[in-house]
Amino acid sequence: MSYRRFSLAVSLMGLILVAGATAIATATDPAQGLSQILTRFDEVQSGVGSLSADFTMITESTMLKDKLVASGRIYLTKPDSVRWEFDLPEQMRFVISENRYTGYFPEQKRAEKRDIQRWREQLFRFLGLGQASAELSRFYEIRLATNAEEIPGTICLELDPKKQRVKKKMDAVHFWIDDKTYMPVRVEYRSKKGDRRVIDFEKMEVNPQLAADLYSVDLPDDVDVSKGFSAFSGFGPDSTN
Repeated sequence: MSYRRFSLAVSLMGLILVAGATAIATATDPAQGLSQILTRFDEVQSGVGSLSADFTMITESTMLKDKLVASGRIYLTKPDSVRWEFDLPEQMRFVISENRYTGYFPEQKRAEKRDIQRWREQLFRFLGLGQASAELSRFYEIRLATNAEEIPGTICLELDPKKQRVKKKMDAVHFWIDDKTYMPVRVEYRSKKGDRRVIDFEKMEVNPQLAADLYSVDLPDDVDVSKGFSAFSGFGPDSTN
């Protein structure tokens, strides 16, 4: 897999999971216990219909000599509409809506499209979007993290995938949540190969008014469009015909 494909795959997974992190962030005292946190998870998750946030993403990889810094903004509307806008290291747009994926690389005059209806339920269940705790627990072991970096004023949760094919690639997923605003401030991924991805969030808005055409991508006539799914490399659709 090329670094670009690895980079986009992990980043998109992390950004979709923001929805779950926002819902979990409802207990300011970790001593209340995981069960109480998950009870509040369900209560708040039912009230989160959309969100938006700025993000900064730092990647350390065995495939890179130096750290890679990326930034942009995410928009999400339940149950299954997501838009990522990358400004650095180059402009990129990724949209999922109505069972369709569109990736747009303006500087390269290239785009890719694919119908994801076949994998839609599997994809969003795997990524944790809009799931109640009982459903989410079918795919993840959820616990209060004990071995993560301490960030003052936050609660840290750890999600451990249950599927063996996922566990083979992923070592750990951690979320840090502001214990006053109840918003996610950081998510970290560590792969089995030693790669590390940290995403910091700022200017998070829950249930913002989002434009109706936000989840559409207008492509110029000179853009080369292919049938692709590179943004989700490793998540199922790219491994099927």
